[in-house]
Amino acid sequence: RTIIQYDTLTATYSKAKNIFNKSPEGTVILSEKQEKCNVRFTDKWICCDDKNIHLSVILKPTGKNLVKSKFDVIACASVWEAIKEICNVNCEIKWPNDILINGNKISSVSCDFAGKISEPSGVILTININCNTDIDEITKINEEVKLPATSLKIETGTDVQREELIGKILGNIEKNYEEFSDKDTITNAVNVYVQNSSVINETIETVKKGKKTVRKVFVKNIDNEGCLVVTNKKGNEEILSPGETIIIYEKKA
Repeated sequence: RTIIQYDTLTATYSKAKNIFNKSPEGTVILSEKQEKCNVRFTDKWICCDDKNIHLSVILKPTGKNLVKSKFDVIACASVWEAIKEICNVNCEIKWPNDILINGNKISSVSCDFAGKISEPSGVILTININCNTDIDEITKINEEVKLPATSLKIETGTDVQREELIGKILGNIEKNYEEFSDKDTITNAVNVYVQNSSVINETIETVKKGKKTVRKVFVKNIDNEGCLVVTNKKGNEEILSPGETIIIYEKKA
């Protein structure tokens, strides 16, 4: 596939969006440094130059019912599998789009449609991973973020070969995306996601985007579209969409 490497970008997502129409499917944008990176609901990802992974992948599925949350699952599962294989550390997937080690954020993904909102022509997967960030840098970052962060170097005690990890992630994305393209399913990715979820069989607190009311729900499962299947306090089952729901992890019941 086409891989384009930059020293500095505002964000790999912004570049991917700008070149989407003229780029072939599978184009990968990489950058050593990002000046501004928002991951979800305007949350910021703080970058450390030349040490971590910042990439975006352009996908152009045809004839499919595109659902953002499906691509969250594909991206998270692909990152989880790669980190587990290359670094041999135990990670959890924090619904809908983060990877945690011992409750600390190691990676975040975001999936955005490209083209018209009413009729998107494709998807841009964006992945950020703290690879070789040192402890003093992570300490400074944790003064600015809501959920504490860590890095693969801190967790493993050694530098990570970023090229090897990137290659494994892209291979996993291709495997999971091929299933989606051929069968319109994401069974492998969903299985990885569910087996390593940090919220299944937990009572958690949630709030709707833009609202203040907090409520408790019990998480039963994650469905085939990447939504949470929960039971509310009345015992009724609900499906929570990642585009409308924020989990309050700092106040887990």
